[in-house]
Amino acid sequence: MSKTTRKREEPETIDDVLTHEQREEAIRLAAYYRWKKRGEREGEDRDDWFEAEEVFNDSFSDAGDD
Repeated sequence: MSKTTRKREEPETIDDVLTHEQREEAIRLAAYYRWKKRGEREGEDRDDWFEAEEVFNDSFSDAGDD
């Protein structure tokens, strides 16, 4: 019996790794901790969300550059 080796395919997009719900939860947590770190300032939740989303997306795209 011969042994075949399959090449592991790298995910192309974040959607190949996480469900929409998992991605949103990761961003939600990151935004929450950004908000806490910045002093829990009211009215800046959207900024925290967008910054967390950008960091999350950048970190995923950088991971495929190896």
